[in-house]
Amino acid sequence: PGGGGAGSRPRTVGFASLPSRPLPVALITGASRGIGAATARRFAAEGYDLLLVARGQADLDGLATELRALGRRVETLALDLTQPEAIAPALAELLGRGLVPSVVINNAGAAWTGPLAAMPIERWQWLLQLNLTSVFQVCQAVLPALRQAGGGRIINVSSHAARNAFPEWGAYCVSKAALASFSRCLEAEERSAGI
Repeated sequence: PGGGGAGSRPRTVGFASLPSRPLPVALITGASRGIGAATARRFAAEGYDLLLVARGQADLDGLATELRALGRRVETLALDLTQPEAIAPALAELLGRGLVPSVVINNAGAAWTGPLAAMPIERWQWLLQLNLTSVFQVCQAVLPALRQAGGGRIINVSSHAARNAFPEWGAYCVSKAALASFSRCLEAEERSAGI
């Protein structure tokens, strides 16, 4: 059930459609491995400086060293996005380092498999915090800077699970369906700001 596109209609975002600024910057969550690390490498290759967020500092440091060797400026932040109270102050500190993102990629996420009837409430809340609420929090943190810069892009990584029902993947499907709806609503609200 993992992978590809946001919303009920997946959209491909090519680099030509991303904002052009003298020093483009991408902020990526879940950046230390998998899709997040691959995305960071691609953006670095396209000339972007990077703000990388993930739980593990050691993995972030390894990726940052690799990308700095390409001549990119890379700032890292070890942050557990399942801890809601930590997100706003940590992102304020990261955004205060002098790089203003023109692209924000909310990639961090996880799954839990098992029947909904047996899912502990703590796991439900953990999954929704990571897959949905943390995206809301990241967006709230970056929107003032994007508006002030005259616009930008927010890419929320979703899944075809947003449109489907998979047995024993219910919590993941719910979180991705809610993320798709959130993304559509945010786009409608921020379109006039160029976001």
